[in-house]
Amino acid sequence: QVGFFNGEILEAEMESPEQSGDGQRLRVQGFTPLTDAEEVYGSISKRDNLHSAITYTNESRMNADGFVPLIRSTKYSRAKIRIPAGTAWTYAKGVRPDVQADGRR
Repeated sequence: QVGFFNGEILEAEMESPEQSGDGQRLRVQGFTPLTDAEEVYGSISKRDNLHSAITYTNESRMNADGFVPLIRSTKYSRAKIRIPAGTAWTYAKGVRPDVQADGRR
């Protein structure tokens, strides 16, 4: 028996594992989705301790440079990407975050 993948292209979502700054605050400025999809939307999460609920930013669309611009200061964060239905793509293997150490003001 042979299986075929055919039919409409459905929406896809991927969420990265949560990352921390080992007790330090992180300033997340966005991320580059590692996918060949031409249309990608992304958001990032925030929580300051492991007992808090995870909250996400509003989605931002990937720009012409292949970057999803978002800014968040947090201790724990993860990225979420969404590839809309009907978008042709063959792989989505993760994200490359733009992160630096952040301090309290």
